Amino acid sequence: MTVWEVGVSDCESCCTICICATKEIALREMFKKRDSLIAEWEEQRIHNQKSIEEFCKKENKPVWIDDMYPNMIKALSSDDYKRWDNYPHDVPWIRETEVIC
Repeated sequence: MTVWEVGVSDCESCCTICICATKEIALREMFKKRDSLIAEWEEQRIHNQKSIEEFCKKENKPVWIDDMYPNMIKALSSDDYKRWDNYPHDVPWIRETEVIC
């Protein structure tokens, strides 16, 4: 029996999110996870940039832009999941697995 495994991995870990009966369901779940990661990173990007601006203002230094979160968001923005490259950060994945009953 063939099932589809959906998960997320980064440079230090790998975890399975769910096991799906069809590839269509697995793709839907993988894209849901991708969308939630992008939303989380967008919130972190906004918070991080505010903190940088506050620190620079306090220290009387020029404001700089942290481009890590925009790069992470851009890396997963494509719908071509086979070409996602977000190393060393989180990357959702899908894998066909054969289960013996």
